[in-house]
Amino acid sequence: MQARALFQPVFDRYFGACTSHDAGACAAEYTADGQVFSPCRAPATGSAAIRALHEDWFQMGDSKRDVSIMDAHVDGQVGFCSLVFSVDIDFPDGVTGTILGSSLNTLLKQPDGSWKIRHTSFNTFGD
Repeated sequence: MQARALFQPVFDRYFGACTSHDAGACAAEYTADGQVFSPCRAPATGSAAIRALHEDWFQMGDSKRDVSIMDAHVDGQVGFCSLVFSVDIDFPDGVTGTILGSSLNTLLKQPDGSWKIRHTSFNTFGD
């Protein structure tokens, strides 16, 4: 099976949880020692920190999210995946802005054969 097909369900669940603002479900797509690196926050390590990070992000009032897997590879029990994304943010003053970015992810195959995200490094484009 191609890596993209292996990882698409993981990111479908993750971004579905983001859309429904379910921080616990977002964190559940990561390994227990998972890490998220973001240009606008301190690194988050572990399930509780990843959950808290998502809860913080959801306070920004996002209204739309588009994501595409650009490239994906598997090497044994480790996977690599790059994504591009856009997120529309509804600001308190009624203005909507769009954040464009990319992420690089490593995934680990779990004992049950499923995949979980181990690392995510987010980057945004522009100012």
